Order: sequence, then structure tokens, then C-alpha cells
Amino acid sequence: MNAAPITVAPQQIPAAYQQALRLQNAGQLQQAAQIYAAILRARPLAEPCFQLGHIAARTGRRAEAATWFRRALDLKPRQPEIWTALIDVLDGTEKAKAVAEAQRLGLIPSDKSATALRKALAELTSGDRRKADRLFRKALEAGGDPIPLHETWARALFDRKETEAALKVLAEGLAKAPADPRLLLTRASLLETSGRIDAAETDLLAVLDARPYNPHAWLALMRARKQPPGAPHVATLEQRLPEAAADPEATRYMSYALAKALEDQKRDAEVFAHLDRANAMTRRKFPWNFQEDHDFLRDAIAAWTPRARGHSGAAPIFVTGLPRSGTTLVETILAAHPDIAAGGEAGVMTPILHPAVQGWFAKGTEYDASAIGQAYVAGMAEKLGAEAQGRRTTDKSISTYATMGYALDTLPDARFVILERDRRDVGLSIYKNLFRDGTHRYSNDLGDIARQIRLFDAAVTAWRKRIPQAIHVVDYEALTADPEPHVRALLDFCDLSFDPACLTPERTERQVHTLSSVQVRQPINRGSVGAWKRFEGPLQPLIAALDATRYDFG
Repeated sequence: MNAAPITVAPQQIPAAYQQALRLQNAGQLQQAAQIYAAILRARPLAEPCFQLGHIAARTGRRAEAATWFRRALDLKPRQPEIWTALIDVLDGTEKAKAVAEAQRLGLIPSDKSATALRKALAELTSGDRRKADRLFRKALEAGGDPIPLHETWARALFDRKETEAALKVLAEGLAKAPADPRLLLTRASLLETSGRIDAAETDLLAVLDARPYNPHAWLALMRARKQPPGAPHVATLEQRLPEAAADPEATRYMSYALAKALEDQKRDAEVFAHLDRANAMTRRKFPWNFQEDHDFLRDAIAAWTPRARGHSGAAPIFVTGLPRSGTTLVETILAAHPDIAAGGEAGVMTPILHPAVQGWFAKGTEYDASAIGQAYVAGMAEKLGAEAQGRRTTDKSISTYATMGYALDTLPDARFVILERDRRDVGLSIYKNLFRDGTHRYSNDLGDIARQIRLFDAAVTAWRKRIPQAIHVVDYEALTADPEPHVRALLDFCDLSFDPACLTPERTERQVHTLSSVQVRQPINRGSVGAWKRFEGPLQPLIAALDATRYDFG
């Protein structure tokens, strides 16, 4: 006997859609598809059609996927993501027709433009700046949308440490599209990352003059500096947040922004109402699969055995810890040393190491540790360019803690610096910050944050037992209380001579692409030590979960 079909009332659609997304993200595609279909029986909407198209494409049913994407376009004909998804599942003449139509609507760049931009980026990576510039101009001449082209090119230049060239490209784009919010937001981000806060603020205010509820501008504006009592922009944000209730994304971002500003103003009793709202909205969009993270750590650590076939000669310094634990500060201390090139959150190791690790513990598949080490060194050299020549590199990618033993196998001369900080301060800081969407999915629930902290603790304890010679722990509270002995010990562990510049990292001219980009330009200080005490009441779920939760990976 067949089960009765699922029914969804119109008022239940938002909750049902979020439930289907969670099932889809967890790999339960059939159950998710049933809910999407029920939503469509209640109301024709583009979003469930779009997701049904993705489910069909993921299971190899490309023709069915195309049908769903076309249904989504009937409802939202100018949505670039839907056009891109449709084009990806088409072939031959049908694909060409879809590309031509999307280009006619101005939703994707022309083939010539996209090809020229790809070539320009490749030439920039290889170091031929003149040829790269010519190809970028060719992309513009081919009729591509100048706004995304200027944005992409500016970010590529900025990533190559060519800040002034990147800003010049954005100025050129703004000359063609005055006050364009996308270009202004990009320029503000680059300016803030470079420490030019006043100029960044000017661009953010220009965005808000034109679009008073722009969520990204509000969050960036409140993060850019401390907001004193009576700050007019905070009063404006308080007024506009309720007015943005019909826009969930504006509400989400603006709630994080206002919580930060109210904390600056010591209006502590009002902070968590906005944080709880913002985090609940983010958690519904990006649920966390705790079991998957737990099982990866458990199995990876259990399966590890030392290997002696890594790539010798490179001695990178991996700085890792929980988010908001002080890793940016410690990397900046190291970056002040003349023998160090800072890689930031490089993101080079995880894509090449994690699949090998998973293949090893899941299937016993052997991997070439030396080849992975060489690929990492080449990737860092490409990322940092001339800056890395003759210097050791740092890598502040948070995920390194999960696979330290394997990373040491690939690079036997590597060193690992781990930050320790009061878990209550860490938990508070994680909860009050909006990370890039889809990352740190545990960060939107106080109980989940406690579980992630204890997963981290268990993994670090296990690796310290296995590779103690390669690991150095820095206590954040001790470092900020009396920097010099701890900086000396850090440099000694890394086989670096003492340099007084490491005691004044705020003077180091470097780009900082993390949430700490403002704080790191201040002298080493204890301003955030013990911050959790101001919010001890609303933090009780975190504190209780930290006390009750422990994991052991041996």
C-alpha cells in the first residue's frame, strides 16, 4: 500500500523548504524531493523547482534536470544562477541556444569575454602582467558586463598584492558605472583589508545613501570601527532594521551588525536578542552535520601511521586553532619577521590532503606523501609569488588541526602552532560573528559551538600525543599579558632568530582577509580577554554544554 502523499499548507512553505534543504544537504535526496513536490502542489515557486533540478542533475538525470530548471525560469526568468544551472545540463544546439538567450538578457558574459578573462587570470598567475592586462581589456571589448569583470580583475590583482592596481581598476569601473554598489562594496573591502578604514567607510556610506537597507554595507560599516554611544549610524541602523523585516537577508545581516554596535556601546542587555535572531536564521539556511565532522576526525586519527616519504626542504609554519582564538594575531607576529612570508588562510593543503586522508582510512588507498608535499609548496609559491622567494611561509588555515599528522608526513620539516584561549571567550566570539555563508556551520547555536570546541580539543590532544615534537601551543591570555617571553618561545620553536619587530605586529604592512582585519592593526592587548563575563547569563547554554561534553580520539 502506497504512503499518502505529503501535504504542505501555504503557511508551512518556509519551514518545509528549510527542512527539505537540510535533507538535501544530508544526502537524503528522495525525502527532500518529496517535500519540494508537496510545496509545488501548494504554490508554484522557482526555488523548489531549482532544487529538484539539482537533485535530478546530481543523480544523472540531465533531461529531467533541464525541465525543472526551465520551470524555475518560467517563474524567475532573470535569475543568473538558474540560467547557469540549465546551461550546465544541456549539450549541443540546446546549450548554444540557452547561452545565447542568457547573454541577450545580460545575465552571463559572452563566450569571448569569459574566455579572455580566464586567459587573463591564467597569465596573471604565471606572472605575465602585461599580457594579462591586454587580455582583460579584450574581455571588456568583447561585450562582457563591465561590473563583474572589473570586480573579478580587481580581486585577482589584490590577491597578488597589487593593491594600488586593484583600486585603479575599481575606479575605472566606477567611472563607467558611478555609485554601483557592487564595485563600491568591493573597493571598501579592499580598503579595509589594507587598513584604510576612513576611505572604506566613505564607500560604505555611499552604498547606503543609494540603498538604505543594503545588508553587506551595514555589516561592514559596523565592523569597520568601534561605535561609540550616540553614534548616528547606529541610530539609523536601529530605525531601519524593523523596516527591513520583509527581506530575510537584510534582517539577518543587519541584526549581526546591530548586535556588534550595541556591544561596542555597552548596551549588553540588548545584544543577544539580535544575535539570537540572526543566528537562528543562519542555522536554518546552513545546518551542521555534527556526525560527519566527528566521524572524520575519529577515523582519520585512528588510521594514521607515520610515513617517512614526505617532501623535505620546505618548513612551513601552520598556525591553527579554533576560529576567533588569536590565530591572526600570532600569524601577524610571525609575519613581522624578515624571514617569513604570511600566507593567511591559504586554503592550499585541504583540497589535496583531505581526499587522500579519507581514501586512506575509508578504503586503505595508498597516497604519495611526497607528491602532496610538493604540490603544497608549489601552490604556496604560486599564491605568494615573489614574496615567498627565499623565505619560509605561514599558513593560517583553520582546518589544519584535523590532519596534522598527515600534513607532517607530507612536509616533515613543518611546524604547527596551536592557539589556546578561554573557551567561553572563543564561544562568544564565534556566536557573534557572521562567517562566510556555508562555513563553520556549528557557529549559529551555542550548544553546537560547545560540541565543536570539544571536537577540536579531542583532536589536538590526540595529535599532541602522536607528534609532540612538531607542535607548539601558544596561550592567548598569557601572550597578551606578557608578550615578549611567549614571542621568544614561539620564534625559537620555529627556528627563527628573535626580532623586536615581532613585538609590534600592528606595524606590519600586510593584507588581512579575516574577521580580525581591524583588531590586528592594534598593538597586542587584552581588550577581549574575559569578554564572556559581560554575557554570562545568555551564554549559559554554551557554558553548560562545555562542562558536559567531552570526546576522546585516543
